[in-house]
Amino acid sequence: MFVSVGGDWRDRFEYAWQTPDPEPDEGPGLTWRETGANYWSGSWGSQPRGTVMLETSGLWVAYVRLEDPPGPSPITTVGRFDSVEAAQVATDEVWAAR
Repeated sequence: MFVSVGGDWRDRFEYAWQTPDPEPDEGPGLTWRETGANYWSGSWGSQPRGTVMLETSGLWVAYVRLEDPPGPSPITTVGRFDSVEAAQVATDEVWAAR
């Protein structure tokens, strides 16, 4: 016997592709989009190059992918920051200095 409890567990799940940020944050570095409540993605052209996400410690950790070699891409940790804006600026600076 199957008993429906009314609703679906997926109703409360937020998919990043369902609610993309309509206005990307474009500046001299990467183009940043908020793809989730605690996740930002930075791109150059159409390629994802930077990631900023919130850790459980409350700090924002930033990563950058510098190139497209054959095989696995080297991903560099930029650092941990108090705000998402500081993490994005630092990631942009690392990207610009490549």
